[in-house]
Amino acid sequence: MSSNMYLYEKACEAHSQDLRREAEKAQMLSHLPRHRRYISRYAAGKLGVLLLKLGARLKQFEQSDAEMEAGTW
Repeated sequence: MSSNMYLYEKACEAHSQDLRREAEKAQMLSHLPRHRRYISRYAAGKLGVLLLKLGARLKQFEQSDAEMEAGTW
């Protein structure tokens, strides 16, 4: 009878380990979308800063072209 109890306890331990692994995997997967959102927000922010800098440079070129045409350069 004790060997049956030993096997039962080992089966319970293995089952609880499987449940823990599944819970850990689910927890890791639950963090994944937030991570993706962070990356997309980061990329959008960097793109926005780049576009602002590009716009400022283009504005400078436009102003220097206008000055050249006006002969004030």
